[in-house]
Amino acid sequence: MSLIDFFRGRAAKEDCFTALVRPHLRLMHRMAYRWTQERADAEDLVQDVLTHLFPRVDELATVQKLGPWLIKVLYRRYVDLYRRRARSPVDETAPCVSDDQFFQERLEDERNHYQQLELQRMLNRALFTLDESWRDVVLLHDVEGYTALEVAEILDINVGTVKSRLHRARKKLKSVLEPGTIEAFAAC
Repeated sequence: MSLIDFFRGRAAKEDCFTALVRPHLRLMHRMAYRWTQERADAEDLVQDVLTHLFPRVDELATVQKLGPWLIKVLYRRYVDLYRRRARSPVDETAPCVSDDQFFQERLEDERNHYQQLELQRMLNRALFTLDESWRDVVLLHDVEGYTALEVAEILDINVGTVKSRLHRARKKLKSVLEPGTIEAFAAC
């Protein structure tokens, strides 16, 4: 094989990979951010997954429902990294910027969306009152729009478990959030 043929083959592989993955990148970034709660960590997580998947482009082309499959891979990688960090003696959770300062910067950038951000903040606080397994189900089903069956596939749990966690999580969210918050959020 000549050097030219090698680069042509690589370019074709890159084009195929891009065509397969690009429609799912926004969702992958959103889910990674929801799980990590840090923009840089979310970007690192997505990049890590994509780097590991690139050599397997031929396998990606055979996956029927690529979106849920990619989220499942992303979730598993997040869990692996979370476990590794939990065992690490280094505390990486110490924030460089306080939450209030972060939201203040966001408000300055997006003055027109103040009400939406406030609702988002309330919802995020409420989501973090949930058990992690309940939160993951709510995020995938209610926020990202996956079906209960797809959520079950992504998280490797039974559909009945998904429905049960979803019911309990919604009930707790209603009790935690102020009256009218859910309706206001849906209206945005």
